[in-house]
Amino acid sequence: MSRPRLNLGLLPLADAAPLYVARECGFFAGQGLDVRLSVETTWASLRDKLAASLLDAAQLLAPMPLAAHLGADGLGVPIDTALTLSRNGNALTVSTALFEQLDQPPPLPAAAGAALKRLLAADRAAGRPKRVFAHVFPFSSHHYLLRAWLLSAGIDPDREVTLAVVPPPRMLDALRAGEIDGYCAGAPWGSAAEAAGAGQRLLATHLIRPGCAEKVLAVTRHWAASHREQHLALVAALIDAGRWLEQPGHRLDASQMLVDARLIDVPAYCVREALRDDADDPRAAQIVFGASASASPHHDDARWFLAQMQRCGQVPAAVEVEDTVASSYRLGLHRAAALRATSVRHPVLQ
Repeated sequence: MSRPRLNLGLLPLADAAPLYVARECGFFAGQGLDVRLSVETTWASLRDKLAASLLDAAQLLAPMPLAAHLGADGLGVPIDTALTLSRNGNALTVSTALFEQLDQPPPLPAAAGAALKRLLAADRAAGRPKRVFAHVFPFSSHHYLLRAWLLSAGIDPDREVTLAVVPPPRMLDALRAGEIDGYCAGAPWGSAAEAAGAGQRLLATHLIRPGCAEKVLAVTRHWAASHREQHLALVAALIDAGRWLEQPGHRLDASQMLVDARLIDVPAYCVREALRDDADDPRAAQIVFGASASASPHHDDARWFLAQMQRCGQVPAAVEVEDTVASSYRLGLHRAAALRATSVRHPVLQ
């Protein structure tokens, strides 16, 4: 009997590791699924292909299901999540020239913010153009964390700097070309800038909001309703993959999977560095995968994202917050899928 074939979309980032682990370690197969991974180039293309049923499921940015529920993304196709794939993982990276102008501040939010505020004041006094900082998508933790950090430093993100959207694989080229002064992007694009001599990581975003939900597994509401068993099996397999990733030594194995797949066009050591678990390095990505409670689609994350959307005018102030949160972040489905997870380990990699 053939297994259901699912098309699962993703972007080339280190925190796509659970999807490769689930395929290579047999967690998808263990749940009776045949999954094809489709690598896309932008978050918009992932969302659009999901909405058009060209993908059955996708790795999306955590705020995107909320924007879809409210129609703020312009598509009007409701999207749900029952799984947080990863938390943390982003870095604020600036050009080498800007880093030197900031006098290489300590990698702490307050110190880095104060240094940037002083420089922006000097720029205005000298009549220089506004600095340009990029993030990956309008409805993204990157956008909201960047704005939150700027505001905490007393910098108006709408008046004192220019914010731009650049897809993650284009970030480094834009920085090299001088199109932007810095960016907030997921690993390994911070260390990749350092490897290329184009920039320096200024700040890891887990220092701004620890444990912030980053990527989720997303499906359309229609697909979830008509493919409940496949949806639960998919979430269960990825819960197993997240648990596997959080076991000692397995991150290195996972980084090799990404290197072997040639997923990300950066030196191999940048991929390995992105997945290392080093709590003592304040610049480390410190990605947390979907192990135990971290895999749950926390409603507190959704509420924070909605507050940021309201703060920057993406959605009205009168949004029904609790209805949006409960409809988009499906806790009941997550609990049902968690009961199906088996945590079977690959015989070679265990």
